[in-house]
Amino acid sequence: MVNEPKTLPASMRPKKRYMIFEVISETPVLYKDVNLAMWGSFLSLLGQSGCADAKILVLENMYDQAAQRGVVRCRSSHVEQVRAALALVSMIGESRSIVKVLGVTGTIASASSKYDAGAQV
Repeated sequence: MVNEPKTLPASMRPKKRYMIFEVISETPVLYKDVNLAMWGSFLSLLGQSGCADAKILVLENMYDQAAQRGVVRCRSSHVEQVRAALALVSMIGESRSIVKVLGVTGTIASASSKYDAGAQV
C-alpha cells in the first residue's frame, strides 16, 4: 500500500461562492480581455497575497460571450472584497465597461439556473 496523502472531508474544506457577473460595455468583449481586466483589478486591490487567500478563479467555460455574463469563484470569506474589485473595473480591452454582479450562489448549478449564466452544467 502506497502512503498517499489523505484529503480533507468536505465539512472541513473552505466554502466556495460563485459570483455571477454581467459586463456592460460599449462594444462586445472577449473572455481573455475580461479575464485580464478582472485580474488587474484583483491584484491592485487585494495584492498577490490577498488573491491567493481568496482562491479567485474566473471560470472560462461559464462565460457567455453573447450575453456577456460569466462566473467568478472565490472563498466565502472574501466575497465582499472580490465584489469591490469587480466594481473597480472601468476598461476592458479598448472599451469602456463596467462589471455588474448579479448574484452570489453556493453552487455552479444554481448559478446557471437562477441567473442563466454561461453554459449549462
